[in-house]
Amino acid sequence: METRFRKYKPEDFLPVRDFLVANYRGFEYAVNWDLVRWNYARYFAAPMLGAWGCGETAEVVPDATGRKSTEAIRLWEKSIVLWVSEKEGIVGVVCPDEYVPWHPSFGQAFLQRRPDYEHLLPEMLAYAEQTFVGKGVTRIYVGAHDGALEAVATRRGFVRDKKPCLHYLEYDLRDLPETNLPPGYRFQSMAEDNDLERRRKVFGLSFKHRDPNEWPTVFSYEELQRAPDYRKDLDVVVVGPDGEYVACTIGWVDVYNKLATVEPVGSLQIGMGREVVMEGLRRVAALGAKVARMDSNLKFYEKIGFERKFPIYRWVKEA
Repeated sequence: METRFRKYKPEDFLPVRDFLVANYRGFEYAVNWDLVRWNYARYFAAPMLGAWGCGETAEVVPDATGRKSTEAIRLWEKSIVLWVSEKEGIVGVVCPDEYVPWHPSFGQAFLQRRPDYEHLLPEMLAYAEQTFVGKGVTRIYVGAHDGALEAVATRRGFVRDKKPCLHYLEYDLRDLPETNLPPGYRFQSMAEDNDLERRRKVFGLSFKHRDPNEWPTVFSYEELQRAPDYRKDLDVVVVGPDGEYVACTIGWVDVYNKLATVEPVGSLQIGMGREVVMEGLRRVAALGAKVARMDSNLKFYEKIGFERKFPIYRWVKEA
């Protein structure tokens, strides 16, 4: 079980994606990212946040050219490391999520591993402590069932928050409800009309950003659409009677695990968030997904039928 440690390279994106897919159900309860978060971190979070620069303070006006977004992608890639077995290939990964210094999430680390390589956790966590430090602390997130990582984190001086910050949620995709859109409203996907200006507008307004300078850039959406597991027909909006987008989400499917995620979700009108999520769920179910999952603390998802499976805690260590 000898392994070698090495830096991530851009050409490792698909091998890491395949590693995550192959090991997602290797544990009784999920401990690793799914393929969605891996796609989203590289192809949307990094270019979106990077548009406001990679400094300690966010710039007021985003760079629409893509230059700063590309710098953020390279910064994200340079922070990632792999543990590789000659026989098994990739067996461990440490990576960040939202990774620009001005963002509140800077300093978060995520440890992905095969179930038979948990002996690497001390080394993986040591790397995380050295590399991912935001405002003087390193943060990791651990499911309540993940005793192996809890034990290592405790030995290394991490302290668990008293209350969970997230819950792992699931939705059984059998017997999905029919659409309940009011007259004059309709679903539309980016495969039908790839209007990125309106797409970034509904996303920004849904998250209470009225200033267009606070919306994701068009470049960010162009980059997202390059993600290997992104599908335009699963990037769904609700179009209102006036032709404006009033809700949005993206469906993602892991065919191997018959698993799906529908996020992020945004809505400008009461009830439209539920409708766009249900349409996303119907579309991923039609592609073979049996269960949809979500990490969230929002009551919205539980109100529309997602069920809590286990809590997720933040663990923090001062540098």
